[in-house]
Amino acid sequence: MRGTLEQRGEDRWRIRAYAGRQGGKVCWVSRTVTGGERDAQRALAKLVTEVESGQVAAGHPVSLGELVDRWLDDIGPHRAAWTMHKYRELADRSVKPAVGSLRLDRLSARQLDDFYKGLSQRGLSPASVRRQHALLHAALGRAVKWGMIAFNPADRATPPALTRHTVTTPSLADVPRLIAAAEAADDPVLATAIALGAVTGARRGELCALRWSDVDWERRLLRIARSLTVIRHAVSEGPTKAHQVRQVAIDDVTGAFLLVRRGQQESYAAQVGVRLCADPYLLSRSADGSGPCLPDGLSHGYERLAKRLGVGGHLRELRHFAATTAIAAGTDVRTVAGRLGHADPSVTLRVYAHVLEARDRELAGVLGSAVLGALNSSAPPDQADPPAPPQLESTG
Repeated sequence: MRGTLEQRGEDRWRIRAYAGRQGGKVCWVSRTVTGGERDAQRALAKLVTEVESGQVAAGHPVSLGELVDRWLDDIGPHRAAWTMHKYRELADRSVKPAVGSLRLDRLSARQLDDFYKGLSQRGLSPASVRRQHALLHAALGRAVKWGMIAFNPADRATPPALTRHTVTTPSLADVPRLIAAAEAADDPVLATAIALGAVTGARRGELCALRWSDVDWERRLLRIARSLTVIRHAVSEGPTKAHQVRQVAIDDVTGAFLLVRRGQQESYAAQVGVRLCADPYLLSRSADGSGPCLPDGLSHGYERLAKRLGVGGHLRELRHFAATTAIAAGTDVRTVAGRLGHADPSVTLRVYAHVLEARDRELAGVLGSAVLGALNSSAPPDQADPPAPPQLESTG
């Protein structure tokens, strides 16, 4: 129960119900009741229900900002730490300063549309604006379930339409250049990250969380089960974005590359005079392998290297490289989605639609040649070529 019960005297009780946050402070609705303990418990249960349904607020009508805070508190235990960090960051930096003071019971779709328009005028992309719309829509949807409002105003709002961008990737020739350049710069960690990112399509947090126990040498599989996150300098490991464990196949060449990396790690530990820990991180700059390489550091290192070589600038482009190369090679979308860790293949279809369109055009040529080419080859010689179109006389 989201409330407290405190005895203040004989047959006198103080009950408090949690009413969210305002200005970073926890708000409570308090009452004093008389009677026995059971009477006080019943009164507290009723007060909590009234506060959560919006019938009673902490001395004032519920604002949109208070609703967002209450919703975030409610979903916090069921979401990944990194997800909640990004939600709260979005709410605190943008949503609450702009529309947090609006009364929930008077909120309109027009006010939300004005908010979205202002964000667009500030230069935010449609995707960024829609992320804030998604947050508000979810919070307002919960308010409907709690009985605080009759309908969701965000259902009637109109966020900007998404514009589809073609993902950029390094070329087949660029990836070996990036790996070679990282090795030449005496950075085997970055070289290994580039190679694994391009071969597996794993996210950067997933790469940083890999340990040597995740490599199945006999079956040539790489187990991707965790993701590394850093929130306010605190490093933690959690589930992957899709909350799934996936086994990614690696070939003999990649296996040999990883063996070289393992040898480099053992040699470095011996030079420093330490032993590798029980289960070292695959990407580690620590002598004993106990400390993981951090995602931001990996990204910055890649961006500097890519900029120097003139081949793009973001580590996530290696993930796109793996996907587009696989699709171009004729791999089915479901297999590609499984390798990337997409829980729903429709995500893969949406993100890499341009590559699939190119494959569809190639398929059109194959089918056209197979069907119509065979038809032409079976026709009599004098009918092999299509007849010329009739000439129309000019009417002047």
